Amino acid sequence: MGGAAVSSLLATPTPTSRPRSVSTTTVPFSVNLSTAAARAPRLLLLSRRPRPAAAALGVSDDTGVKMAGSDIVGKNDLLIVGPGVLGRLVAEKWQEEHPGCKVFGQTASTDHHNELSNIGIIPSLKGSTFPQKVPYVIFCAPPSRSDDYPGDVRVAASNWTGEGSFVFTSSTALYDCSDNELCNEDAASLAIAIMKKGHRGRIFLGCDNKPLSRQEIMDSVNRSGKFDTKFQGFTGTDGPLGKKMENSRTRSEIGWEPKYPSFTEFLGLDS
Repeated sequence: MGGAAVSSLLATPTPTSRPRSVSTTTVPFSVNLSTAAARAPRLLLLSRRPRPAAAALGVSDDTGVKMAGSDIVGKNDLLIVGPGVLGRLVAEKWQEEHPGCKVFGQTASTDHHNELSNIGIIPSLKGSTFPQKVPYVIFCAPPSRSDDYPGDVRVAASNWTGEGSFVFTSSTALYDCSDNELCNEDAASLAIAIMKKGHRGRIFLGCDNKPLSRQEIMDSVNRSGKFDTKFQGFTGTDGPLGKKMENSRTRSEIGWEPKYPSFTEFLGLDS
């Protein structure tokens, strides 16, 4: 994730699961897998487009999702609760790895249902029922669109078979991925890597292990020569300082690394 403006991806922890702070790296995002998906989440996270396929896979209405042809759910079918930027990237990468799978997307409104259908996601409103449960679920809906966030997580969990994986994402770091495409791609690749491992009740962190302060980030941007305008300084000095964390265990267990080892290397600078 390029190590700079990055976000946290975190899931519903079990009562004894806690991310462990270590003073070695800036946290881009963390992911936690949990069978205890019904518990209230503590933290939150987070395009290219998948090929159109939804029309052939199924249809949805306000009350449920109907499969085309039959109610059979495939072994690689995926439900994305909150298919925004991260969710759509996950859908694209998941369909590339599992051709022919069905990808469902639950949303708070129907505003983007046509758009989701056009990019290969079968849309429905949150709370919709499925004729059968699905083996893979990723919950990346923001709490800002919910009147009962823990309840929404429980509903999502009720559509999960208990096999495969249920991943809850949570962005808690100071930075986020809202304008950082590289960060979003790294977050999606980590989420998929975790889903494929099938762990239970675990928290995983994604970061580049090369921490930088805000000032160091902007100094690097100036040194890169990639922008005509030079950064002059910050307008304020208050606010949280951020966190430093390390994810060597995540990397060894999941086999994941960000696309670039550090933000400076992303900019083409010597580390």
